[in-house]
Formats: sequence, C-alpha cells, structure tokens
Amino acid sequence: MAAKSDNKVRAILARPYVRRLLPDEAGGYAAYIHEFPGCVAEGKTADEALFNLDKAAASWLAVTLAHGQPIAEPIQPFDFSGKVALRIPRSLHRDVAELAQLQGCSINQLLSVAISDYVGRQGLPQLPAESTPKSSANIASK
Repeated sequence: MAAKSDNKVRAILARPYVRRLLPDEAGGYAAYIHEFPGCVAEGKTADEALFNLDKAAASWLAVTLAHGQPIAEPIQPFDFSGKVALRIPRSLHRDVAELAQLQGCSINQLLSVAISDYVGRQGLPQLPAESTPKSSANIASK
C-alpha cells in the first residue's frame, strides 16, 4: 500500500508545478510550490532549497492524499490568451466608460491599468517561511 502511495506522490511531483525560489535577506533561500499552500522549504544554497522542497512536497502530498484532500492542477504559465470576458453591473460599466473618456483612453486600457495596479499591490506571495500568502478573501475587503 505504501509503495502505491509513493508512486502516486512521485507521479504528481513529476507534473509541472510552479516552484518559486526566493533569496532570503539573512542568507540562503526559501522555496515553495505555488499550488501547494504551506509547502515551504529552505536551504543555504538554491540547489539545497529546491532539494528540500521536493522532500517537503512529497510529505505534503502524502498527508494531503491520506486525508482525501484534492490536489490542485499545475498552473499552465504559457496558456493565456490575454482575453477575459468580464460581466459587470451596467452602472459600473457607465462609470468606467465615463472615466476612460475623461482620461482620453479606451475602456480596455483603463481596466488593464486598474487590474495591473491591483495585482501589483497584491503580488504573488513573497515568503519568508514564517509568512503566509494572502487569501483571496482579502479581495472584497480592499
């Protein structure tokens, strides 16, 4: 039974999950897998941090699978068209159109800048290991 679980963990880890490596201000590196919340490792070198991350990810997966939790699919970093269909209330659409006209730009340009500004402020999680990524619950409160 353990061999079957180990094979499943290895198969999952072979998939193209996003691994992020960050230099630590105090020296060394922190690494995490974007799709595995809380799965973090450290090392004195980049290679050591990534090696430790693979070990931590294997443990993380074993526990997650044992508890019947779902495993996120890998993010496909090159599979984006740049097109988004967005439904908004008519009143917001009117306000956006008026603001774009006042600023001398298109609605598309205005929304692209607004979204870029918001995403830039939120950012992707930048760990030291003791911090946790911001939850999507924060979106409504900002």
